[in-house]
Amino acid sequence: MKIHEAVAHYLEHLVAEGKSENTVKGYAMCFKRFMIWLDSSWGNVSDIEDVSQTVVRDFKSFLESRTDRRTGKQLAPNTINQNLIALKSLFVFVKGKGVNFRSDPISAIKLKPIASQNDYRWLTRHEVNQILHAIEMLERTGEKRKAMYKAVVAVLVNCGLRVEELSGLRLTDVVMDSGLIVVRSGKGGKYRHVPFNVKTRDILQKWLAHHGGNSPFLFYSQRSQQLSVRAIQHMIEKLSDLTQIKFTVHQLRHTYGKQVANERGIEAAATLLGHSNIQTTRRYIQPSLQELRDAVEGIEFE
Repeated sequence: MKIHEAVAHYLEHLVAEGKSENTVKGYAMCFKRFMIWLDSSWGNVSDIEDVSQTVVRDFKSFLESRTDRRTGKQLAPNTINQNLIALKSLFVFVKGKGVNFRSDPISAIKLKPIASQNDYRWLTRHEVNQILHAIEMLERTGEKRKAMYKAVVAVLVNCGLRVEELSGLRLTDVVMDSGLIVVRSGKGGKYRHVPFNVKTRDILQKWLAHHGGNSPFLFYSQRSQQLSVRAIQHMIEKLSDLTQIKFTVHQLRHTYGKQVANERGIEAAATLLGHSNIQTTRRYIQPSLQELRDAVEGIEFE
């Protein structure tokens, strides 16, 4: 079986299994990277049966030597492992379909060890307030756009939604009287309720006063009835540049998860974040690198 055919079959399988669009895209990117490298380094290997242990080890060495175009730094161990995990899942899939490898590549896939330190960064309450203040002070921006910006940030940081979930929210998914957001399109197709309190309700009501019923979606733009994932990311990038606070859409979600985990425990955080595996939620109760720095700041000897 040709490698590109095996990849196509596996991606179709992921879709049929109900994997999210982002998950499928992530795997597709890993496979594309592997096939481009394979074509340039091992041009004589085109059948998946011919992918050997040596090829896999060579690909891992390539990943370890590669630098990120944006940062100029070597790829993070997590990124390398994501590529190797994707390859392993592909090999396991085709092996289950009857493919006989000449040199079993699965046994050669060794993930890079990663220390259990938490390098996630959460925003402080002061930083979040600075972001909201920056929205209020935006120049050459109408009150309607300011209200939408503020509502987007509030739902991300006070409800912990994923960016795809935020983009897909409809007006009917926000139950103002009950203080609930209904997430119908969570990761893996999971459905959940997320409560919100008075401050978020006030921010949402101000946005809804400008909404005008021009779209069935909670957030929309001049060009589209649904605010896209990329548009939301661009909005957050703009606010990050404006405030000089380095943060992303996902860090707003992490900030929410950290607060819930601290106040109500890991089980509550897992439920509200829509995590199917509580191990995923543990990152929110481990100390961050900044918290570790704070912990040792006052104990150093001179």
